[in-house]
Amino acid sequence: MTLFFLDNQRFHAESGETVLSALKRVGHPINYSCTKGQCRSCLLRLDEGKIAPKAQKGLEPDLKAQQLVYACQCVAKNGMKLSSPAEDTYVSARLLDKLSLSEDVTRLIIKPDTRTPYIPGLCTGIRGPEGLGRTYGIAPGQGEGTFAVHVRRKRNGRFSRWLCDEVKVGGSLSLTRPWGRCNYDGAYGNDELIVVAFGTGIGPALGLVQSALDSGHQRPISLYHWGKYLDDLYLHRTLLKLMLEHKVLHYQGLISASSDADRIDNHRVRLMDVPQILKERHELGRDKRLFLFGEPDMVAKVTEYAFLCALDMDRIHAQSFEYRDLRRRPRNQDGQ
Repeated sequence: MTLFFLDNQRFHAESGETVLSALKRVGHPINYSCTKGQCRSCLLRLDEGKIAPKAQKGLEPDLKAQQLVYACQCVAKNGMKLSSPAEDTYVSARLLDKLSLSEDVTRLIIKPDTRTPYIPGLCTGIRGPEGLGRTYGIAPGQGEGTFAVHVRRKRNGRFSRWLCDEVKVGGSLSLTRPWGRCNYDGAYGNDELIVVAFGTGIGPALGLVQSALDSGHQRPISLYHWGKYLDDLYLHRTLLKLMLEHKVLHYQGLISASSDADRIDNHRVRLMDVPQILKERHELGRDKRLFLFGEPDMVAKVTEYAFLCALDMDRIHAQSFEYRDLRRRPRNQDGQ
């Protein structure tokens, strides 16, 4: 067994085990989200020990200089000493407004106290009480220097209820720096954009699409919003209106629940899964760029489909997060 230390506490890891895996195995309340070395939720400071390049891959030079590492990518070594990151690792922010978008989705308008732009399509982590946190895709804000996140209130969900109910307008929040590769870039001007959002992934997806339109993108843009039920397509009217305003944009709503089949027109909303619609409407090739937002299992399914269609992985931009379960009561068989 490998002995390492976190905040002066002793822990043991199995051979080749990451710091995060070792801490999770013994029930330590370390924060984490994506587990892939991207979201920054699990950053720790390495005080003693050698840093492997993988443990810092993608971090900015100043964060590397602070000896910050991803716990999910840092393999524990004997005698390694780590500590929780300092407060100045985070960005302070204020909650400017809350708006209910559906029965269980709330849009939060946030203004960070920094000049660093929080660009729609990227991600940020929000830190909550007791060091807990969640990572959210960045959606368009209201006014200069603001951005939004779409939060789905989960039954017994500690973090979503804290964010939607307990944090008041005007209250303070603590954020990570923005990160990711699902924002629009002018280098994509010659590409056809295919944008797929699952659930609340429509927030950052809409931000990406609006950025492309504002930049004068001339190639076709296809936007698909998938939900289990019709009511999950909570921006349907907004997206229809946007499509009518821009000739290059095609929008399609998709659902999977056959119980809602009699509520849809089978035109702008269809009972169909995403690989089906992609196979029907698109030949994935060199001039295509695919953006995926939302539920990790669904994103993984479409990523696999696109890969099998020979779309280069550099042209697949995915934003999805696997969350630590913070429910006060365990899930039942229906996943609630």
